[in-house]
Amino acid sequence: MINTLEHYQQTHTYDTGNNLTALSHQANSGNWQQTLAIHPNSNRGTENNNQNNFDTNGNLLHLDNIANLDWYYNNTLNKLTKADKPNTTQYYVYDYQGKRVRTVTESNQQVQSQRDYLPALDISTNQTKQQSSTLHIGTHILSESNKDNTQSPNQTRYQLNSHLQSNTLELDDKAQTLSYEHYYPYGGTAIITGKDKTQAQQKRYRYTGKERDDSSGLCYYGARYLAPWLARWISPDSAGVIAGLNLYVYVGNNPLKYIDPTGHFPLISWDRFVHKVNAYKKNQRDLNIWVGEKHGTPQGNYLTVNLSTEITFQNFIKEAIDANVDERPEKNPEIIQCAGWKRQMQEAVQQDYPHLTPEEVTELADSKTNVLMLAVTHNSYYIGRCNWSDTKEYERMQRVGSFKGSSLFLVGAAHTLENIKWNKNKKPKAFSAFKYMNVDSSIAVIPKSVIDGCGTILDDYRASSIAPDFGVWVEGKQNAKEDTFLVHGSEGIMRKIFGNVIEEMPMKLSNLSAPAPPTPHKKHCVIL
Repeated sequence: MINTLEHYQQTHTYDTGNNLTALSHQANSGNWQQTLAIHPNSNRGTENNNQNNFDTNGNLLHLDNIANLDWYYNNTLNKLTKADKPNTTQYYVYDYQGKRVRTVTESNQQVQSQRDYLPALDISTNQTKQQSSTLHIGTHILSESNKDNTQSPNQTRYQLNSHLQSNTLELDDKAQTLSYEHYYPYGGTAIITGKDKTQAQQKRYRYTGKERDDSSGLCYYGARYLAPWLARWISPDSAGVIAGLNLYVYVGNNPLKYIDPTGHFPLISWDRFVHKVNAYKKNQRDLNIWVGEKHGTPQGNYLTVNLSTEITFQNFIKEAIDANVDERPEKNPEIIQCAGWKRQMQEAVQQDYPHLTPEEVTELADSKTNVLMLAVTHNSYYIGRCNWSDTKEYERMQRVGSFKGSSLFLVGAAHTLENIKWNKNKKPKAFSAFKYMNVDSSIAVIPKSVIDGCGTILDDYRASSIAPDFGVWVEGKQNAKEDTFLVHGSEGIMRKIFGNVIEEMPMKLSNLSAPAPPTPHKKHCVIL
C-alpha cells in the first residue's frame, strides 16, 4: 500500500460568486478534472448543469449516479433513494429541534436496518443479518459492542485527529493501528488504509469529526449535509444571508483553516448588532457587556471604545490585578493625556511585551490611554484585584451601590471564555466572570483575532459539563481598527437580544466555524 503513494497537486477555480467551478488533479499516475456548472442567475451548481436538480427552496434533488433526494417542508432531508437500487430507500427522522435521531433503511418496503442516535450513543440494528451494535462516543474514543450470531468481540477505537478535528488515525486498546485516512481539502478521502478492509469500512466519524453516511457519502453536520466531492452544501444556509449571499459555500472556501461544526454559524453586521442591543436596552432594561481581550494586543481596546460610542453605559469597569482595595481609575483627563503619562504607558508596554516593534508599542499604549479616558465620563471601578483572588470583590462592588444601569467591562478573554480556574489561588467566580455578576443581563464580546491566537489554550479550561453558551459573529465597525468579534452568553439573554439567529457554541473554540466573508454583489451572487 505504501508503495502506491505519490505526490499530487489540486487546483481549485472559483467564480466571482465564490462558487467552485473547476477542480484539477495532477499526479504522475494520471490527471483528471471536475467541472461544476453554475446557473447564471443563482448560486445553484451541479455537475450536469440541470437546474431541475433543485426544488423551489434550493435543496438539491439529485446526486449524480448516487441517489435521488426528497426533502421535508422545513428543508431537512427526508429520504434518499439509491440510483442503482430504486427499491432501496433510506429515511431520516429528526426531533423537534431539527437534530437527526434515527435513520431507517428499507428495501421492498421491508426494514433492513435502523440506527438510533442518543446523546453520546449510537444504536444500530440490522434485521436481515440479525445483528445489533452499540457505539459509545467519548472524546476521541469510540467503544463498540456487538451482538450477533458470530459473537464479534467488543472493540474500542481511539481516534487521533488533525487541526480540523478530522479523524485521521485510529488505534485499538493495544495501540495497534486500525485505520489511517488522509482527506482532500473539502472532505473527500485521498487515501484510507487499515488493519483489514472491515476495520476501514467500520469508520463512520471522519472529516472534521462528522458522520459520513455510507449510502450517499454525505457528511452530516446537524443543520445541513456537505457533499465533499462537490465542495459545497446540498441545501442553502437556513440562517439566511447574514454570512454572505452565497448560501452554499463551505467555510468561505477556506477548508484548510476553518471548520463548520453545525452547518452554519452566523455573522451579522455591526449596525445590526448595535440596533439589537439598543432595542433591548430601550425597554428600560440594563445590559452589561464584557469585552474579552488579549492584553498584549490593541483589538480589545478598540472594540471597547467603539462600543462606548454607540451604546450608552453608566459604568466602566476595567481589570487591574495589582490594584488595592480602595484604588479607583484616574478621572482627571489632563493627567491621562499629559506627555508624562503617555511616556510611562509606553515604557510599561515595552517592558511587559518586549517582542513588540516600536510601532506596535505606540499603538498599544495609545489604545490603552483611549480606554482609560472612559473612566472620565463614566462611573468607574476596577475588577480582578489581588490577581483575581479577592473572594469578597463582587460583594463589595454590589455594596458600593453606585453601579446602577448598564456596565461596560474590559477583562482578559480567559475571564469570559473559560469556566475552570487554572490556578488554585484564583477565585472560582473569575471563570467565567460575567456568569457570576448578573448573568441574566450580561453578554461577552471577544475579537476574532484573540480567539484565533488563544483558542487552543483556552480550550484546556472549558468544561463540557457546563451549560453551553450561544453566540453569533459580528462584523467590525466600518473603517474601524477592530476586527470581527464573537458575542456570546447564556441562551436566555442571547435569544432575547438577537432572536433565532444565534447558534450553540462548540465546547472547543477551535471548532468554531469561521464567519464567511460577504460575497460581492455581482450578477452571479443572486440568492439561491
